[in-house]
Amino acid sequence: MAQPLNVLVLGVGGNVSQGILKALAVGALPCRVIGACISARSFGLHTVDRAYVSPAAADPAFVEWLIRVCRAERVHAILSGVEPVLAVLSREAQRIREETGAIAVVSSPECLAIGGDKLLTCRWLERRGFAFPPYADAEDAQAVKALVEACGYPLIAKPRFGKGAHGLMEVRNEAELQAAVARSGYAIQAYLGDAAEEYTAGCFSDRDGGVRGAIVLRRDLLDGTTWRAEAGEFPAARAEAVRIAAALRPMGPANVQMRMHGGRAVCFEINVRFSGTTPIRARFGFNDVEAALRHYVLGEPAYDLPVVTRGIALRYWNEAYPDPEAVAELDRRACLTRPHAAVEDYGMER
Repeated sequence: MAQPLNVLVLGVGGNVSQGILKALAVGALPCRVIGACISARSFGLHTVDRAYVSPAAADPAFVEWLIRVCRAERVHAILSGVEPVLAVLSREAQRIREETGAIAVVSSPECLAIGGDKLLTCRWLERRGFAFPPYADAEDAQAVKALVEACGYPLIAKPRFGKGAHGLMEVRNEAELQAAVARSGYAIQAYLGDAAEEYTAGCFSDRDGGVRGAIVLRRDLLDGTTWRAEAGEFPAARAEAVRIAAALRPMGPANVQMRMHGGRAVCFEINVRFSGTTPIRARFGFNDVEAALRHYVLGEPAYDLPVVTRGIALRYWNEAYPDPEAVAELDRRACLTRPHAAVEDYGMER
């Protein structure tokens, strides 16, 4: 293409959208990146070509603001890793495309719902014949009792609509179970395997529902986020992730989280979006962000992403030092061209 693709990334204060920015940066596709978030103090805003402070996704003004920005910036593609933003994009994708020409890379509302509700995820897996964690709606006392009788302790209690480890509880006895079921909107699941055999699999699907690649990482979690990851063959996890993605038929990315349990790879969560390991996958050569832009936005034929079976990623805290005047201007004008941030480099020369 002669001109760079104008890509708007929403929610760049969050780690998933920041990962999308990293995948864009390491890809071969020329892109002009516009970032947006609800605060001028969001790190991702200080790494892009143009920055905007946006309304929250729940704000009634959000869609009209989005349409204005897409027109002003001649946006070709809209990406995000923020679930409330994706819900709005999914619902409004057709209108946004008709009014601006911008294509939102986001799955249908029905597809998002399967991954967005942990209880619905289990029901969908069960209905489709996949391995699933025994489960109960925390508000169904009989189902909870039957789960305890069948599986014993420990159990896992999690918000049906939560993300990461927010609100997750390990339930080890009756008292902890009662504390969990007293919370609103919870699901209870059997405790699967052990943390040494937990996997996250990134899958990419084309517009015909064909799975064009899967990368599996064995991972260690810290506060619900992958902080150490190792790529490998992991054939059982890979095969199950591909089967799930093929049945789900997302628009592009899907992330399948599993543990080995009883000799099987058992899925316990699906993220129907780019996930927190997106930049790791891109660094290993599995750049599903670029694949999505090429296929869904530029209309290029889908291609098979590489099979990656080797690589280690270790995460750490880092710092950025944006220009205070740039932050003040972004606060004042809600728009800034070419913001810059200095990132901590341990004193090494750049």
